[in-house]
Amino acid sequence: MRPAMARMSAIFLLLVTATMAACGGSANADDAAPTKAQARAFAGAVNLTATDVPGFKVSSEAKREHDTAAEKRLEHELLHCVHPASAKGLVEVGSKELERESSAGYQVVQSEVAVARSSALAAKELAIIRSSHARGCMSHYLDLLLSGKYRGATFSPVSIAEGEPPASGVTGSFAWRISVAITAHGVRLPFYVDILGFVYGPAEVSLFAVGLPQPFPAASEKRLFSLLLRRAKSHEI
Repeated sequence: MRPAMARMSAIFLLLVTATMAACGGSANADDAAPTKAQARAFAGAVNLTATDVPGFKVSSEAKREHDTAAEKRLEHELLHCVHPASAKGLVEVGSKELERESSAGYQVVQSEVAVARSSALAAKELAIIRSSHARGCMSHYLDLLLSGKYRGATFSPVSIAEGEPPASGVTGSFAWRISVAITAHGVRLPFYVDILGFVYGPAEVSLFAVGLPQPFPAASEKRLFSLLLRRAKSHEI
């Protein structure tokens, strides 16, 4: 069961990070875009590293299997559903996936920095992420992804709860909790993906935290979100 759940978390992160990163469009800009070198330097300075999460190791599960054609198709359809007019942003850089398995369960954490071509575009994308339409798209395609994926297992409908974590000094913030439960061999196992993020100038910084059978620890999640926030505000972009 553990390899299957680790693989599922990798797929969830693939779809969710791809969706968030796509929200960095390159349409008409109102202000000067940073250079790619500046954007990459900013991402490198902000993203999480293994030393930020003691006790976690770099995940190897995501490297063991290639995405199937069906998964790639669903990713494409999800991106189009969330943002039909989406175009590539300036830079999209993710951290390594970091994982931990203990008596308390299985956890994965990752960060992502996407830099748009203007602060105005990043602010527009923040509004899209906060919309009920985006949450509806994500729920629909995650349900499709899980449908029939694991023989002998059933999944509850995907649910997404919205929040807005405190993030002073930035354009705005967002938070999702994606919840689903898998039942196999008479055992029900809850699965949670938390997404917390903020927009700072042209940059969108996101934290992804996976936990099963319990949500990712709230205190650790808050600490990592605050760390990303401090790093972003201490670097020019």
